[in-house]
Amino acid sequence: MAYKIKTPIDVACFIRDYIDPDQTPSYDPEESHSNEDYLYQKVLEEVVAGNPWARKMAELALKTKQLDFPRWCA
Repeated sequence: MAYKIKTPIDVACFIRDYIDPDQTPSYDPEESHSNEDYLYQKVLEEVVAGNPWARKMAELALKTKQLDFPRWCA
């Protein structure tokens, strides 16, 4: 997956489209968990790069822990 995550809006859209079980069209818990990990990685990369929006991006990304779906590793 290659998805541009450079702003808080990108984070919110990614959560809506690929993680949130109530909004993701083809919801799959294992895929949502994988996408959540991907999001965290991309946000951390922006922190390291000095993105001025990184703090807000991280705040939004961490809210995915409040979403209720099973998380496991296969």
